[in-house]
Amino acid sequence: MAVMKRKNPTKIRFGIMIWAWAALSVGMASCSDFFDPSQDLIQEREDHYNSLEDVRRGLTGAYAGLQKVVDNVVVMGGLRADLMTVTGNYDPFLEQVENHGMSPDNPYASPKYFYDIILNCNDVLENIEKSKADPKMTDEVADAYRAELRTLRAWTYLQLAQTYKEVPVIKEALNGHFGDYEPERYNKVKMLNWLITEMEWISEQEQLDWREFDNKKVELWTPYEVVFINRKALLGELYLASGNFEKAATTFYDCIINDGDGKDDPKLKCSSLTGGIFWDDTWQRVEDGTVGMEHLSVIPFDNRKHQTHGLMSLFSNATQHKYLIKPTEVAVNKWQGQRGHNFNFDVYRGLNKSYAVVSDDTLVNKYMIGKSIYESDAVYPIYRAADLHLLYAEATNRAGNPAEALGVINTQLKGSPETAGIRGRVSLKSVEMDDLRLRYPNAGSEMELVEMALLEERALEFAFEGKRWNDLVRFAERAGRPAWLADRIAAKYATDPSKREEARKMLMDVSKWKIDMPTLK
Repeated sequence: MAVMKRKNPTKIRFGIMIWAWAALSVGMASCSDFFDPSQDLIQEREDHYNSLEDVRRGLTGAYAGLQKVVDNVVVMGGLRADLMTVTGNYDPFLEQVENHGMSPDNPYASPKYFYDIILNCNDVLENIEKSKADPKMTDEVADAYRAELRTLRAWTYLQLAQTYKEVPVIKEALNGHFGDYEPERYNKVKMLNWLITEMEWISEQEQLDWREFDNKKVELWTPYEVVFINRKALLGELYLASGNFEKAATTFYDCIINDGDGKDDPKLKCSSLTGGIFWDDTWQRVEDGTVGMEHLSVIPFDNRKHQTHGLMSLFSNATQHKYLIKPTEVAVNKWQGQRGHNFNFDVYRGLNKSYAVVSDDTLVNKYMIGKSIYESDAVYPIYRAADLHLLYAEATNRAGNPAEALGVINTQLKGSPETAGIRGRVSLKSVEMDDLRLRYPNAGSEMELVEMALLEERALEFAFEGKRWNDLVRFAERAGRPAWLADRIAAKYATDPSKREEARKMLMDVSKWKIDMPTLK
């Protein structure tokens, strides 16, 4: 349990404001629709958790909170890095993010919505025992619900640990106590150790069937099949962050080979995209169904139910939007610099896919593929197959298998004949070790050469998804080479030498890579 002490009210407060949100949002979603805010399901606190149905609503309500963190994840994970930059349309908070100088009131650096999710999870977890008055809530079912709630909470804490120097950790419900508390603060190492312990317990528990959350018990695929955060993917990510590369590789491989619908499920294999199916089809709207192709875990939005995020206003130059963030020339040049078998650039992931040019403006296009204007029902992917393949390659490379890792990037995952490779499935030529030696003459080993290839491939595959900053930090910290991060981010200021040098100098100081947790009120 977290150490929670009385403290001076002038410091961090966890009081009425956060508890009230948690108490109200627990019942946001019905069992037939995860993310439908129109459902009038808010109950009095004393009526909660008398049945399995109440716990089910608590879980879906906690997951509904994910829709509110997407803007923060994409902005903080992208704008601080090298692939996104602000436009000339001024927004002081976004400029703060890009310049790594966030004020305490910067909404993109706020942990509020993350703690809403955590407190909702804690509230349900503490009351599961009460629900055992319902005979349907057996010990096995109760542990399955605990596992899903603790998985969501673990993923949320990991996001905080990647942003802040120290993270206040709350492991229990506040139970409506309107007091002042001092939760124990975890640094990265302590957070990872705790979360790994959590996820190792969770990995042994039964998983809930998503169809239990749909009254119609539909047999066809729906986006809710991939709403729950994938346990193996998260545990592998935690092992990787902690430096346990062999366990990370084993966990990612197990997920790729055995999850989904089993060993013959092409969704997790990064198979060749043929038969009229293309890379960008995975970015279609929820109701189009193609979102399930390579996705393990997503946050869906549906504008028919008035669900929205802020990405369209940030990225679109349509009249009704603000166009505040755009791709950098560095990002565009990465796709343009690729070589395919029958073309001279990345046609599957580049122009009119990840980015577009509209009325002479360069736009982030990934969330609006196939649409004439931005709509609010694009999915946000938490984990997809390409991520698992490249994370596996990263782990196995560090475990001493650079040739195998390079194969995953190019054409093949061992033991999986269905796999076409990350580059192979989009018809790009393979990256060879000799090419990497010429491109990165200062790399000290084949392992470092493959890490350079992985950083480049992750940029091509995951640009604008909020992963880039954490990728740069992870690779640079692990290698003990801050220049891997500083040089790449400074390069986006190529037309402003003074700003380029200023950014590089600042980012060579690793203490600037994380920020202080703002006061929570």
